[in-house]
Order: sequence, then structure tokens, then C-alpha cells
Amino acid sequence: MKPASPAITVDVEDWPQSTWDRSLPISPRAADNTNHLLDLLAELDVRATMFVLGKFARVHAGVVRRMLAEGHEVASHGDGHVEVNRLTPEEFARDLERSKSVLEDITGEPVRGYRAPDFSIGRENLWALDVLAESGFTYDSSIFPIRNRRYGVPDWPRGPARVRTAHGTELVEFPISTLRFLGRNWPLGGGGYQRLLPGSIFRMLAGTAMRRGPFVFYCHPYEFDPDEFDALDFEVPARVRLHQGLGRRRVADRFRAFVRRFGGCRPIDLCRPSDWPVYHPVRDAAPQ
Repeated sequence: MKPASPAITVDVEDWPQSTWDRSLPISPRAADNTNHLLDLLAELDVRATMFVLGKFARVHAGVVRRMLAEGHEVASHGDGHVEVNRLTPEEFARDLERSKSVLEDITGEPVRGYRAPDFSIGRENLWALDVLAESGFTYDSSIFPIRNRRYGVPDWPRGPARVRTAHGTELVEFPISTLRFLGRNWPLGGGGYQRLLPGSIFRMLAGTAMRRGPFVFYCHPYEFDPDEFDALDFEVPARVRLHQGLGRRRVADRFRAFVRRFGGCRPIDLCRPSDWPVYHPVRDAAPQ
């Protein structure tokens, strides 16, 4: 059986504001980078899910309208790119409401999906899934089933699942894709992992993962901008420039090659939710 096309997801944010200083305003460059990626998606005739930051949407509403007009799904990436594990349940609910409200006002469509900044829903704050369901979201794509010092739930199911939470609510989780090797999950879904691996190796590993189930790929518009750090009006340390900038000049060509080989779709297009297993995070968690 031919593997399903990978789900293409984009975290729409501004690198200086989301990574360097949360108090910074959203820059015009963030809109330029997002429009550039939308041009690339149009060239490839692919529809993606755009997880849009509320702060971005308020400044660049026209870009959000373009996403919808071109067939992309507009979903939430939160309001100000504050990690969920730094918020209380009440603060998280308010953050969701701000982002959902601005996106729905712009598009006139319900917002169904969410992705946490920095994949910041983990074992210690799974209450966030209840808050998402109670706030009207039907799916989440925040969990990375890996062991990492900053994020990850290594024992989480590696494919989409219908999650039943401790409070009895349900929503679908689209975890970021991994490759199982030597008894552990290795990150493979995109971002820096796609940027730093040789393109042919990444496509080979992704193809292997796709033969075992749905694949969720993610990227950021700023990763397609190799000149961003030279244009900033503040100095970025060499270590950060290397980690965050290495490989950017090759990202567009690698993305083209990836999509031309495998195609692409939105997470909600992968298959019917009724086909996915039910997962109870508390009951079914495996010790690591």
C-alpha cells in the first residue's frame, strides 16, 4: 500500500519575538517570510495547516486571509509564544481565547487545531489537553514523542490517536513524527532536524517512517530566510547563529524535493478520526 502524503504544518511566528525576546513587536520580515513560503506551497500545489501566532495575526491579518483564500487551514499557535508549561490552566485558557478570537475574527471560520510553542505540552501538564477541548479545539499537534531536555513525551503513541483525558474529554493528537531505532524514538518531523540532516538522508528516513504510519512534518517561515541574522539590529551570539541558522540556504530546495517526492496535505486530511486508536494518557502510559 502506498503511504499517505505527509501532513505539512507551519508554525507562523517571528524569530526575534518567538525565540529571542517575547516583548519584541512582530516584524514586517515575518510577513515577508510567510508570503514567501505561501508562494512555495502554491508552486508545489500543496495545502498545509498554518499554526498562526495571535500576535502575528493582529499585525498581518492580510497574510492570514491569504492562507485561507489559498486553501490552507488556519489553526492556533497560541497568542504570544509563551510555553504552556509556564502558564497556569487559567492563564492558558486566556491565551487560547485571545488567539482563537483574533483568528476567527479574521477568517470567519472556526479554529479547530492548536500547537503549543516549543512543543510545551508534556507529562507534567497534560491538563492542557482538557483546557483545549473545553475551549472548543478538536485536535492538537503539540506532543513530540522523544526524550529531550526541553520537551517531549517519549512513551506517547507515535501516530495520531483519539486522546481521552483524565476529565473525560476527547480530542485528536497529531504527534510530530519520529523514527524508532535502537529502542528509542528519534526526532524526524522537520524544523532543525530537517535543516541539519543531508536532504537525501532526511528523505530516506522520512520515507521509512511513512511506511509505518502517518507522517507530520513541521517548519517555520523564518527557516527559509538565510539572511535574517545579518538584518537584525541586535547581535546574535555565534553559537545561536550556528544552531538556528545552519542549513537555511538549502531549506527551500530540500522542501521542494521532499514535497515533490512525497506530496503533502493537512493533518485533518490524513484519514478519518474514527480510524485512530483511543489513548488514555494516565492509564496507558508506559514506564521509561
